[in-house]
Amino acid sequence: MGLTEAELQLCELLGQVLELLRWNQVLGYSNQYLLHEKLGLSPDERHRVMKAAANAVEQDGRLQDWGRRLIEIQDALQRIQMRMLADAPADLPAGDDDHDGGNGERAAEAADD
Repeated sequence: MGLTEAELQLCELLGQVLELLRWNQVLGYSNQYLLHEKLGLSPDERHRVMKAAANAVEQDGRLQDWGRRLIEIQDALQRIQMRMLADAPADLPAGDDDHDGGNGERAAEAADD
């Protein structure tokens, strides 16, 4: 049956998050190295720098946007799950793979998230 629009959006969002996470790790490790090895900052000063950086990350609009998009996707998946359950014949369990193409279990897992 393929993926729903919400599932495709979720995959795209996850790809974006993972790519930026990788670059953030690279930057984080390089900054730690520079602060410790090259600049010789004291532990207290390094802590102050890291706290300021963490505050800047909290203000990053991308994180806020990703959170909103994730909520929209979760809502769409829940609506799909409700429609699927409402459309399922009353005498068959919603996750019966012999009658629903195997999508009942996947939809139930999506609703749990």
